[in-house]
Amino acid sequence: MTDAKPPHRPRRKSPEKAQLTRDDWLDAAAGEVAAGGFGQLRVLTLSKKLGVTRGSFYWHFRDHEDLVVSFLNRWRDRRLHELQYWKPQGGDVETELRQILELLLTDASRNIRRLQVELAVRDYARRHDYAADLVTEVDSARINQNCTLFQRLSSDPQRVKDLSLLLYVATIGSQVVLTGKKGDEATIRRIEDLMARVVLGQRDEEQAE
Repeated sequence: MTDAKPPHRPRRKSPEKAQLTRDDWLDAAAGEVAAGGFGQLRVLTLSKKLGVTRGSFYWHFRDHEDLVVSFLNRWRDRRLHELQYWKPQGGDVETELRQILELLLTDASRNIRRLQVELAVRDYARRHDYAADLVTEVDSARINQNCTLFQRLSSDPQRVKDLSLLLYVATIGSQVVLTGKKGDEATIRRIEDLMARVVLGQRDEEQAE
């Protein structure tokens, strides 16, 4: 008598990996760019990190250049969108100036990776024309927004532009210098106070003329 064979059980299929989106690839790309710049942005590396084949990449992007351009476009769109969070509301100028300065100067400690990506984009813009165009667009939008605040401090268009540029350069430079550590808080307060004094001093100087 032969042993009865156990009933056939169909093999259970392993659950398929959730379909990756274009943003999933761009998020992974952001990690690579933050860690080592655009020179570290490789399709094979991203595929391994996401646990998929390179075929998945080509479902969303034509080639490596398409990935780079898409990444830069998303960076530009997000930087322009976030301007609404420190847009002057028409209140007391000194109060709004200090609030905006605090928001900009503490940005590095709130999101280190975002700062790393911005620095990488700016470095890449030195040798990539399209990246340079987008950086110029973002810089112009940020400086122009500063102008809406300083127009309430001065009636001189050139002085408004100069103050707006000064504020922008100071905040960008401060983000690079600050480490995001706890000890930076005193430095942030000092930079904030110095900038406010310079700007408000320009207003007082104009009123005295």
